[in-house]
Amino acid sequence: MKKLLLSTAAIMLAAPALAADLPRRSPAVAPAPVFTQAFSWQGFYVGAQVGYAWGTADTVGSFGGVIPPGGNVGVETQGFIGGVHAGYNLQSGSFVYGIEADVEFADVKESGTILGATFNGQNDLRGSLRARFGFAFDRALIYVTGGLAAGRVEASAALAAARDSNSETRFGWTVGAGVEYALSSNWSARLEYRYTDLGDMRLTLTNLVANTSFTESAIKDHSVRVGLSYRFGGPARPVVARY
Repeated sequence: MKKLLLSTAAIMLAAPALAADLPRRSPAVAPAPVFTQAFSWQGFYVGAQVGYAWGTADTVGSFGGVIPPGGNVGVETQGFIGGVHAGYNLQSGSFVYGIEADVEFADVKESGTILGATFNGQNDLRGSLRARFGFAFDRALIYVTGGLAAGRVEASAALAAARDSNSETRFGWTVGAGVEYALSSNWSARLEYRYTDLGDMRLTLTNLVANTSFTESAIKDHSVRVGLSYRFGGPARPVVARY
């Protein structure tokens, strides 16, 4: 019994020392958060774009104000467009809104025959001032746009020895939608569709048949553009922590 008590006491005295020699598990360390800055679309930007426009022109011919059979002809319009744009974006959360203006050279033409007369039209310069509203998914932006449009339109008609031509700066409206993606902190690429309506233009021919007039109500077209923009940037958006 005495030996048993001595053995038990020895084990109890040695237990702390043995426990001190055992390997200890290190406490779990939470991963350090990674701080990233949310991408911002806010700020001033400039860029360039190229595209293609197409439509169907409704050209109306009349004699003394009366439209005879065959006096209404649809003529296809088409051609390339290209120019520059500039704008400014504001951003609130994922909502992006701002204003943009563009100026484009155009080679959009049409030609046809109506009531024996040859008709030609061309739009060689256009521009717009538009609002933009969009929703950002970080570096991707989906938006709609719309506003005022203007364009220089030239038209001519010839019937036998009679000829007439006119050149006007027409005003109208344009609407569309697009998607833009930020390639870097400063550069972004876009794809955009727009519909533009610049109204009507009238030509009058004086020949053996008096009061022969032609109305071009075809300064309306669809267009698709691709563009590249350089953004100068704006205030930094809040920092986001990712674990």
